[in-house]
Amino acid sequence: MPDPQLYLQAMLTAAIASAISVLAMASLKRSAGMTWLNSACVVGIGVGLSAGYHVLALRLTWPPVSGLNRFLTIVIPAAVAIELAAGFESVPHWFAWSLRLGLAATIPRILLHNSVYLSDSDFTWPLWQASLILVGCGVLVAALWSLLTWLNQRSSGVSIPLALSLTIQCAGITIMLAGYIKGGAAAFPLAATLAATTGGTWLISKRSGTSPRICNPAIIGIGVVGLSGLLLIGRFFGELSTTSALTMLLAPLLCWVTETPWLRNRKPWLVGLIRLVLVAIPLLWVLAEAKSDFDRDMAPLLTHASVATSGF
Repeated sequence: MPDPQLYLQAMLTAAIASAISVLAMASLKRSAGMTWLNSACVVGIGVGLSAGYHVLALRLTWPPVSGLNRFLTIVIPAAVAIELAAGFESVPHWFAWSLRLGLAATIPRILLHNSVYLSDSDFTWPLWQASLILVGCGVLVAALWSLLTWLNQRSSGVSIPLALSLTIQCAGITIMLAGYIKGGAAAFPLAATLAATTGGTWLISKRSGTSPRICNPAIIGIGVVGLSGLLLIGRFFGELSTTSALTMLLAPLLCWVTETPWLRNRKPWLVGLIRLVLVAIPLLWVLAEAKSDFDRDMAPLLTHASVATSGF
């Protein structure tokens, strides 16, 4: 059964560990450059995720035998490593994006490896269907990653990472309501870590006079990878609907609405607030639908179980 207290503890642990790590690394250099700030951001995310998942006590095996295991032991570490390398000035921009797009293209194949969809079973997809789904999912992840990074370059701030954190939190709750409790729980430390790291980099940027866009690409990259991986797990290993998964995946792109002429030159805090509100609207709709489906499908079973327990 879900344990809200455990999830809250995992989120607080992840957030505190991330914030302390980022601020501690930043304090080591008074005039930290772009590479150092990016490294502090990535290390903060890595430390926060490790602490949060330790609290959740998710059982990891090697070699990984499930989509969730591959997400935690392959996909997320790969995203962290890529963003750490991409922050070094000696790494060419084209090479960093080659790594990012390569990971985006392979996430679906990694998570679905040896699953009933790609192995010899009654549920195995035909070659054309498997190719269409794997390529289509990879293209969507790459497009989301590219568009959010581009928007961050056009308009800096903390709203884009926070929008990703909000979406990941919603995805976790929705996946749990769809029946995959462990898959949904994995979202909570990630959402807390991204939010705390964003807050830490914002404080650093205020103190040093640098732009948050220096560190945001790493937060955005890991956030996009985490969001897409969780949604793929919820869709193909849980009962998450395709409509809900696509809605949550594309919701952060509503941040682009603020690039319209009427909103572009508004005060930064107002632009950020509008972005978060726009992203929250479809997320609330997804949560309402998930809750409605849960009440319809699961409430009678829970009531029956409660009655049976009382009778026993």
